[in-house]
Amino acid sequence: MAGLFRRIAGALFSSRQAPARTTTQAAHVREKQYGGSTKEMARAFGVTERTVQRWLKGTRAPKGEAAKKLETAAAAAQVTDRGRERRARQMAQAPTGTVRVRVDRAGTFNIKGSPGVRPRTMELDLKPDQAAALALARDEQAVRDVVGSVLADHFNGGPYGGFQPGDFDFDPSGVDLV
Repeated sequence: MAGLFRRIAGALFSSRQAPARTTTQAAHVREKQYGGSTKEMARAFGVTERTVQRWLKGTRAPKGEAAKKLETAAAAAQVTDRGRERRARQMAQAPTGTVRVRVDRAGTFNIKGSPGVRPRTMELDLKPDQAAALALARDEQAVRDVVGSVLADHFNGGPYGGFQPGDFDFDPSGVDLV
């Protein structure tokens, strides 16, 4: 299953798909995120320069965590800063309810020592500023922060209030735009 960041970026920027070939992904990531530096890319991925060179030549493919990291980085490299900013401006000017997020089994927080919410699927509207923040997100954690803020806003409208984005736990594989 694709990561949360990649699924959300794919939904927001559907015309900008990451290349499928590892060699092309590695080349895009090296050029766009590391200024063409094989050394910097190797350091960021926790591998040797020679390994990155092999990825670029196609004689070796990344495995495990490095493969996941390269796939996510390639998806992020497909969207330019200008494109993110343009999409964020569009979303900030759109009416509330234009972007909805579905969160499966949101829950895991306490109110005065007892479970506050039974885990359940929720569909929530993003405020324009939250939708814009989602467009500007560059990694998994930034997307999780936006989803957490949407959940906090929803539950702060209830009888308890005082929730923060980090108060919620949810499965990233169960989050999608609807």
